[in-house]
Amino acid sequence: MSPAEPDFTPPPEPVPFRPDPRVELPSTAEAIVVGGGMVGASAAYHLARAGLRPLVIEANVPAWGASGRNAGMALTGLGGHFPRVTALVRAAGGRSILDYTSRSLDLLEAWDAELPGGIEWDRSGSLDLALDEAEEAHVRSMAGLQAVEGLEVSVVGPNELRELAPGLAVEEVRVAKWTPSDAKLNPFRLCYRLLDAVRELGGTVITGVRVERLLARGGRVAGVGTSHGEVAAGSVVLATNAWTPALAPHLAANLAPIRETVCVTEMLDVRIGEPGFETNQCNEYWRQMRSGEVVIGGYAAADDGMGIGQYSIRAGPEVPPLLAGLLARLHPALRDARIVRCWAGLLDFASLEMPMAGPLPAEDGTPLPGAFVAAGLTGHGHPYAPILGLLVSELIAGGRARTLSLAPFDPGRYVGGAHAPSWLDPFRGHSPVIG
Repeated sequence: MSPAEPDFTPPPEPVPFRPDPRVELPSTAEAIVVGGGMVGASAAYHLARAGLRPLVIEANVPAWGASGRNAGMALTGLGGHFPRVTALVRAAGGRSILDYTSRSLDLLEAWDAELPGGIEWDRSGSLDLALDEAEEAHVRSMAGLQAVEGLEVSVVGPNELRELAPGLAVEEVRVAKWTPSDAKLNPFRLCYRLLDAVRELGGTVITGVRVERLLARGGRVAGVGTSHGEVAAGSVVLATNAWTPALAPHLAANLAPIRETVCVTEMLDVRIGEPGFETNQCNEYWRQMRSGEVVIGGYAAADDGMGIGQYSIRAGPEVPPLLAGLLARLHPALRDARIVRCWAGLLDFASLEMPMAGPLPAEDGTPLPGAFVAAGLTGHGHPYAPILGLLVSELIAGGRARTLSLAPFDPGRYVGGAHAPSWLDPFRGHSPVIG
């Protein structure tokens, strides 16, 4: 019996939350940012630096969603998405997606230096490990495409791997793609440090309040309705990840929630190498924290329905043994390491793999002045969130995005019809033709 076709467009659900009855909600704000994850925190930070006093409304706590449910890796090359999103950048008059992802990593590095306490930033590169012939072909092809675009990348063999990752079972690896400019960070520190800075700059951060609808008057956004009342504002940014369809249902056909599981080991004395690691077209990924724990995620394809169309964030029993087995296979010294915690979170996969960022169109595709969205980061929040937060804030504060064009991220391409998901075969670990 063949598995059922995934449900790419489940009925939208509002984000679950515990209302805080103590919250004093202001009646007005200069700008509202909905969501306290890395996208919302970036947008709010840049708005505050531009002289506005944003109000951030988070239903739970900062980094509660996908921002706090990942392995903390920042990959400029975006895994298998790279050629398809670069094609969309060019179609919009740009050069390469690297112009955006590289700028994000530079912003992250600057924030690590500027924000008190830093974000545990380590620019120690990443290794994309090819474990079979098909993966080797994919790794070599991707390295060639990224090198042509100007990314520093190379394909390395056993000798180089022994230097870069002591203890790696190199006999299990055919080759690896080495990207020295990639990085690791602590996503919780990223969100909390940025929001601390927002407060210092005069903004407000409220938690335990759920935004439940956009308010519109006179053909433009007028604020938001929340679990605690209404707030008037001239601009609203939806930085709501997989929960975006609950506030903008007309985007649901092209924004699929996908459940991913992440596990963390006990604190370890053994080191597995400084780079971050990926394999199977970045569908599995792991890094070692400064404190010794190894964080590993992936194998969504083994989850119920491949995790697609899930709004539940319950971590099921199918995935953790696979993640533990992968660690044991590739790092024999970790064979007896205990996994002490697993959790699941929702990624928001845009059907064409390109995030949507910019003015939020109305259901008929016409502009809805004052409304903005940044969602659909498709599993690569860290290379997208910093730059998209900056560009959307520039649009709000100054009327246009100055640093780079927002045209490649036009949300309008996702309104008016459903696109077949271009990410499905790579998500399953199948390699499409790249060219």
